[in-house]
Amino acid sequence: MKSRPSRPHSACASGTDTPNFVFIPSLSQPDFDGNDDPAYNMLNDVEDDDALVRWYPLRIRHSSAKRAFGVRDELVGKGFATYLRLEDREIHEDGERLFKTRPVITNLIFVKARKKIIRLLKHENSACLSLQFMAKAKRDASQKTEIIHISDKDMTNFIDTETRPDPYRQRIPLTYRDFLDKPGHRVRIIRGAFLGIEGEVKRIMGHRIVVVQLRDVKTALGITHVSPADLEFID
Repeated sequence: MKSRPSRPHSACASGTDTPNFVFIPSLSQPDFDGNDDPAYNMLNDVEDDDALVRWYPLRIRHSSAKRAFGVRDELVGKGFATYLRLEDREIHEDGERLFKTRPVITNLIFVKARKKIIRLLKHENSACLSLQFMAKAKRDASQKTEIIHISDKDMTNFIDTETRPDPYRQRIPLTYRDFLDKPGHRVRIIRGAFLGIEGEVKRIMGHRIVVVQLRDVKTALGITHVSPADLEFID
């Protein structure tokens, strides 16, 4: 493994340094759309939401970095856009400072496909046997199971936040689940490196942070040091 240039540290909400890492482009777009593959023509008459092309967060059972990359490559090879969150993390090996690419969460991958196709792949493709849909928590036993999907707008906003150049080191990881449900106001950033990003402005450990989250999967990022003058409130 070859050495790479030095990367800046990211400051966490408490003001201390996290291990040296940087998020890297993680969206894989195939050359063709597997949702239009003639092999799935038998699904054309499906009328319910199984037929809609959506972003689905999927769990990978008994996952590791190797398995996560294998699932991603299989899905991309079949023509499905995927988002496997990746980071370059600093490691030290034989006295040398290196960066190693690995999944941020090894058992979570996002796939843009029809639900019916994902179900077929789970039963017919050996690399996809470990995939599981994620469901929203039920309020009571009588409530119908609701599989989680994410809108194109929310996925684009999150991916942009995670992979956009960050010259002023404003982007931070958020792993404090107790903070994610704190009330906040919906805002859009109107100036700076994160122009156009939407999120919720919250006070976390005394800091004003724009929180960009995929709420149903408890996944979030924060943008710090955003002036109130650089925010506009949105519905």
